Amino acid sequence: MKSRSLVSLAAAAALIVALPQTVSATPDTGKPAPVFSGTDSAGKPVSLADFKGKAVVLEWTNHDCPYVRKHFSGGNMQAIQRDATRDGVVWL
Repeated sequence: MKSRSLVSLAAAAALIVALPQTVSATPDTGKPAPVFSGTDSAGKPVSLADFKGKAVVLEWTNHDCPYVRKHFSGGNMQAIQRDATRDGVVWL
Protein backbone atom coordinates (compact mmCIF):
# COMPACT_ATOMS: atom_id res chain seq x y z
CA MET A 1 0.00 0.00 0.00
CA LYS A 2 2.85 2.35 0.85
CA SER A 3 4.59 1.79 -2.51
CA ARG A 4 1.33 2.45 -4.39
CA SER A 5 1.01 5.79 -2.59
CA LEU A 6 4.58 6.68 -3.51
CA VAL A 7 3.96 5.81 -7.16
CA SER A 8 0.79 7.94 -7.18
CA LEU A 9 2.65 10.81 -5.53
CA ALA A 10 5.51 10.56 -8.03
CA ALA A 11 3.05 10.50 -10.96
CA ALA A 12 1.23 13.56 -9.61
CA ALA A 13 4.51 15.42 -9.13
CA ALA A 14 5.60 14.60 -12.69
CA LEU A 15 2.28 15.87 -14.03
CA ILE A 16 2.57 19.10 -12.07
CA VAL A 17 6.08 19.67 -13.40
CA ALA A 18 5.11 18.84 -17.01
CA LEU A 19 1.75 20.62 -17.08
CA PRO A 20 2.99 24.23 -17.29
CA GLN A 21 5.22 23.30 -20.21
CA THR A 22 2.42 21.69 -22.20
CA VAL A 23 -0.27 24.27 -21.42
CA SER A 24 1.65 27.45 -22.11
CA ALA A 25 1.62 28.71 -25.66
CA THR A 26 2.84 31.90 -27.25
CA PRO A 27 0.87 33.69 -29.94
CA ASP A 28 2.24 33.68 -33.45
CA THR A 29 2.08 37.43 -33.98
CA GLY A 30 2.35 39.00 -37.41
CA LYS A 31 0.91 35.94 -39.12
CA PRO A 32 -2.64 35.20 -40.27
CA ALA A 33 -4.87 33.45 -37.75
CA PRO A 34 -5.45 29.75 -38.31
CA VAL A 35 -8.52 29.00 -40.42
CA PHE A 36 -11.38 27.57 -38.40
CA SER A 37 -15.14 27.56 -38.39
CA GLY A 38 -17.79 27.58 -35.71
CA THR A 39 -21.29 28.75 -34.91
CA ASP A 40 -22.23 32.35 -34.18
CA SER A 41 -24.53 33.47 -31.38
CA ALA A 42 -27.56 33.05 -33.67
CA GLY A 43 -26.63 29.44 -34.48
CA LYS A 44 -25.38 30.25 -37.98
CA PRO A 45 -22.22 28.43 -39.17
CA VAL A 46 -19.36 30.84 -39.87
CA SER A 47 -15.73 30.61 -40.91
CA LEU A 48 -13.00 32.99 -39.84
CA ALA A 49 -12.09 33.31 -43.52
CA ASP A 50 -15.47 35.03 -44.06
CA PHE A 51 -14.17 38.01 -42.08
CA LYS A 52 -10.76 38.50 -43.69
CA GLY A 53 -9.51 42.04 -43.13
CA LYS A 54 -11.93 42.75 -40.25
CA ALA A 55 -11.37 42.81 -36.51
CA VAL A 56 -13.08 39.79 -34.95
CA VAL A 57 -13.78 39.17 -31.27
CA LEU A 58 -14.21 35.54 -30.21
CA GLU A 59 -16.14 35.33 -26.97
CA TRP A 60 -16.34 32.38 -24.59
CA THR A 61 -18.14 32.76 -21.31
CA ASN A 62 -18.71 30.84 -18.12
CA HIS A 63 -22.09 31.96 -16.82
CA ASP A 64 -21.45 30.09 -13.56
CA CYS A 65 -18.65 32.56 -12.76
CA PRO A 66 -19.86 35.39 -10.47
CA TYR A 67 -17.69 37.95 -12.28
CA VAL A 68 -19.13 36.97 -15.68
CA ARG A 69 -22.69 37.11 -14.29
CA LYS A 70 -22.02 40.59 -12.87
CA HIS A 71 -20.45 41.78 -16.15
CA PHE A 72 -23.47 40.62 -18.18
CA SER A 73 -26.24 41.53 -15.69
CA GLY A 74 -24.82 45.05 -15.29
CA GLY A 75 -24.95 45.65 -19.04
CA ASN A 76 -21.17 46.09 -19.40
CA MET A 77 -20.72 43.33 -21.97
CA GLN A 78 -23.68 44.46 -24.04
CA ALA A 79 -22.33 48.04 -24.12
CA ILE A 80 -18.90 46.82 -25.24
CA GLN A 81 -20.50 44.70 -27.97
CA ARG A 82 -22.70 47.59 -29.14
CA ASP A 83 -19.77 50.03 -29.30
CA ALA A 84 -17.49 47.55 -31.06
CA THR A 85 -20.16 46.64 -33.60
CA ARG A 86 -20.75 50.32 -34.34
CA ASP A 87 -16.99 50.65 -34.95
CA GLY A 88 -17.06 47.76 -37.45
CA VAL A 89 -15.84 44.91 -35.21
CA VAL A 90 -17.40 41.52 -35.91
CA TRP A 91 -18.47 39.89 -32.65
CA LEU A 92 -18.73 36.09 -32.70
